[in-house]
Amino acid sequence: MKAYEELTHRGKMRRIRRMAREALEAYRFTGARLRLIVDAGNITYRVKAEGQPVVEEENDLYEDDCYLLRLHWPGYQTVERSNSELEWLSALYEAKLPVPMPVLTVDGEKSVEVSVPGVPRARRCSLLRWVKGRMAKKFVRPWHMKAIGKLIARLHNHASSWRLPPGFEGRHYDRNGFWGDDTGTGYSSGEVWPRIPRRCFEAFREVTTRVEQVMDEWGKGPDVYGLIHADLGTEANVLFRGREARAIDFDDSGFGYWVYDLTVPMIDWEGEDVWPSYREALLKGYTGIRSMPEEQLEQLELFQASFRAMEIFWGTACMMHNPDSSYWMERREKAWRHIQRYLKKNPSSQ
Repeated sequence: MKAYEELTHRGKMRRIRRMAREALEAYRFTGARLRLIVDAGNITYRVKAEGQPVVEEENDLYEDDCYLLRLHWPGYQTVERSNSELEWLSALYEAKLPVPMPVLTVDGEKSVEVSVPGVPRARRCSLLRWVKGRMAKKFVRPWHMKAIGKLIARLHNHASSWRLPPGFEGRHYDRNGFWGDDTGTGYSSGEVWPRIPRRCFEAFREVTTRVEQVMDEWGKGPDVYGLIHADLGTEANVLFRGREARAIDFDDSGFGYWVYDLTVPMIDWEGEDVWPSYREALLKGYTGIRSMPEEQLEQLELFQASFRAMEIFWGTACMMHNPDSSYWMERREKAWRHIQRYLKKNPSSQ
């Protein structure tokens, strides 16, 4: 058998597809149809398993007999973190929030580990109900942002009142999770920081210092910090059905500052003329359901800059692994330009 590393991308996907089929055996979806959705870290498939509904729904949330199969990226999340994500999703589903519902294996497990000959690493796999809706992407209007604000507020309200199950784990979006030793890149801060290009490093260092000062001042009390989605951007992970926003892809969920969750939907509009009106709509939707102190809202742009600093860290780490990655080189450059714009607009008071 040819070594996996020597295969073309198409050849690798053929073997991964066998892994997906093996995973579906754990759910007894042997005759299901598979369609590859994305191969980027996690590998995901749309699964059509006709005649095998898991639960009948009275609402319009899920596609009939349709599921999302995830082959989790090895090393990005621990088994405990992946299963904790699924526990939170189950609790959100029970609370009737518009999120994917996890499907248990026939043995009652939240996920299953699968390995097949010819693929070097086993993968943790999970199955979710397919949520109805469409992404807005570039056709975003203020009402979309208001709907996202409402959704985030509902998620935060749930997280604030939900009692974490024993053993629940999640990445922390603090210094260590943003640009420290628990970022999911496989590299430590001591390895990555020296490899950040010198012309990017000054701006990176300035933003990370400011963010860490705010983190130190705020602490991690429940008024500022809790369980968040952490990746609800307008170009990914938010679906719309009617005027309702629905959250998908909780793979990056973890513990972080409430205001950080509100920065992510604004990332795609940074520097655009619509940014102020979108910010207003987002916060109107959020504060109509859940309050947030003005001192936290005032730091929204700083935490937006923290997202860009994290991109510089990730870009550098990914280029250490793959020096020819034009995608991460361009993304790091874009993040650096955004940070420069932020620092010019918000000069240091020292």
